[in-house]
Amino acid sequence: MSFTLAQALRLEAFQDADARLLTGEAKLDHEVRWVHSSEIPDVSRFLSGGELLLTAGLGMGATAAQQRIYVREVHAAGAVALVIEESGRMFDRIPQAVVEEATVCGLPVIALGTEVPFAAVSAQVHEVLTGIRVRALTQERKIESTFNALLLAGGDYLSIMRELARLTSAAVILENVAHQVVASAGTVGDDLGEFARHADDPHESTDTCIRCPVLMRGQTWGWLHALSPRAVTLHSPTFAAERAATAVAISLLSDHTRDARDNQRSTALITRLVLGDLTGPEFVDRAAGLGCRLGREDLVVIVLNKEPGQDHRVVDTGRATRQAAIQADMGDYRMVITSSGAWKGGAAVDPEHTVRGGGISRSVEAAMLPTALTQARSAAAVARSLAVPRVVRFDDLGVERLLVALAQGPELASYVQDELGPILARDTQSATPLLPTLRAYLESDGNKSDAAAHLHIQRRTLYNRLDRISALLGRSLEDAATRQALFLATKSLDLLEGSPGPGLPRR
Repeated sequence: MSFTLAQALRLEAFQDADARLLTGEAKLDHEVRWVHSSEIPDVSRFLSGGELLLTAGLGMGATAAQQRIYVREVHAAGAVALVIEESGRMFDRIPQAVVEEATVCGLPVIALGTEVPFAAVSAQVHEVLTGIRVRALTQERKIESTFNALLLAGGDYLSIMRELARLTSAAVILENVAHQVVASAGTVGDDLGEFARHADDPHESTDTCIRCPVLMRGQTWGWLHALSPRAVTLHSPTFAAERAATAVAISLLSDHTRDARDNQRSTALITRLVLGDLTGPEFVDRAAGLGCRLGREDLVVIVLNKEPGQDHRVVDTGRATRQAAIQADMGDYRMVITSSGAWKGGAAVDPEHTVRGGGISRSVEAAMLPTALTQARSAAAVARSLAVPRVVRFDDLGVERLLVALAQGPELASYVQDELGPILARDTQSATPLLPTLRAYLESDGNKSDAAAHLHIQRRTLYNRLDRISALLGRSLEDAATRQALFLATKSLDLLEGSPGPGLPRR
């Protein structure tokens, strides 16, 4: 949406003055930004580029040398064209030196066959330019309103990119600061090659790609690219791309803020349930107020253990699943409360974020949610003690259910010390610990051949170690009741060592 030299020549004022293009036909498509009239020799000092310069020739000089200098200076100042009257005040005919020099410079020269009021020419050009500017401002405001309306309606960055693609008839690509393509809109196709070349270009844009930074909190998050914009009715595709980049930043920032706010509310709600400030039904009602529809039956609690500094994600398959689950970071673990159907049908634990396993409760009704919390935490505690941590269901637990409950107090640690104290004390001073041998023997249910094979040692070596263990404990390992007591003690030791709270030192 620009005003070209060719369009200027079609104005009534130029038509009435019998305007003729003498040089520069190749530059008829250049944009006219302003019109200026002057009769002073050094007019070039007052030009800023893009002007249509009107003159009767009084300041061009009487000699060919002066005229050539005048033309060169006007061209160097960036004038779009030099319009000269052939009215007799200075010239009856444009001097040959002017035409020759303008041809060399590539400056369009226009001759006016009759005298014309320059004020009338200026008025017509300014009217056109003003109209173009008004239409451009109107279009810019409309573009801003369009993107603002999308943001107010909750539109995400994809909807903003699609609108930019529609406005500019361009393929639109969003990349992050690591130059990874985050999303695209419009018909990308062959334009990806141009994008790949332009992605490494340090310049903001090229003739075939508009590149605008996406800024968040003063930092560059990434860039928005409009490839090969072809919208002929759009005054400034660059303006549209810049406003789209701003809208994308607001959308991304709003998403982050909304997620942070939702996480804070979810964490507060689950914390109240854990502390007993809310009953199960009350929790379900409050969760519905946060947009999470749990229902009152078939609920499960999932607890995912965390390493220090580690985060957990629950991967879901869409908005419907997210609306049926609420989760919170509880420090040492992440807790998820969801419907049994949503858990089985959509959500799953990201395996890369279950380094220390987790636990899943039984399926319960809302009134039993506090019990389900205990079940999931018990299963997660057992999972933490396993040699290869995994997600454990509460129903798969055995005697560990009782041990987990005892681990909350001093009784279990005292039991472990009573049963295994001499071995633990001896192992801290020895390079060859005996506890692994005792574990293998107990897990083999007293079968010495199986225990020796598991430890990859000879049976005689196993016999010697078992004799030392019996001597330290003052008890016979042949006694089934002794083996059962020691087996529970090793299980208890695993549970205490895997606990995030105070317990026995890990071995």
